[in-house]
Formats: sequence, C-alpha cells, structure tokens
Amino acid sequence: MNTIASPVVVVTGAGAGLGRAITRAFAARGARLGLLSRGRDALDGAYKNVESFGGEAVGVSTDVAHADEVERAAAGVEEAGPIDIWVNSAMTSVFPPFAEIAAEEFERVTNVTYHG
Repeated sequence: MNTIASPVVVVTGAGAGLGRAITRAFAARGARLGLLSRGRDALDGAYKNVESFGGEAVGVSTDVAHADEVERAAAGVEEAGPIDIWVNSAMTSVFPPFAEIAAEEFERVTNVTYHG
C-alpha cells in the first residue's frame, strides 16, 4: 500500500462541481489521482488543476452509469499502483416537476447518482 503522504485516489465526477473540488483538495495534499468523468474537456481541466499543484494524474473518460466502463477505468488507474481511496462524486439531475420527468431521465439520474 502507498504511504499516506501520496495515496492513489480515484474521483468520479472529477471534471466539475464537487468532484473537481475534491480533486483539487487531494492534489494539494500530494495524492496521485485517477480522474473519472464523461467529458474529455472536463478531464483536461481537472488534469490541469492537478498539475498546478505539482501532482500526478491519469484521466479516464468514463460514464459511471456503465459498470464495465468503471471496471476498465479502475484497471487503468491501478496500472500506476493500487487504489487507496475511491470517492464517488459523479451525479446528474433533471429539473422539471416530478410528473414531467421521462422514465429514461429518471433512470439516468438513478444510474449515475446512486448506482454509479
């Protein structure tokens, strides 16, 4: 296992919002990061944040609603060393009144926010 000074940390939803803030906080403390997010631009931005702290990161485009993509991403991160911490912060939402939410939208929110 890695020393507490530089753990390997995976953050889902690393490209925006809370996930991006968590990424910056771990980078500032010297963690090596596995960044998971769907969008390549978001991953690139998170990676630049990590670099600005002098940290190391690998970004993997991943939709956490698909377990096979999460498994693939984890395997890719583990090539750099065993994962010490995994932070699930990916989420999505829809904003219409509940009665107007399509079944597919509700399923997507559930799969990303709860199952992801």
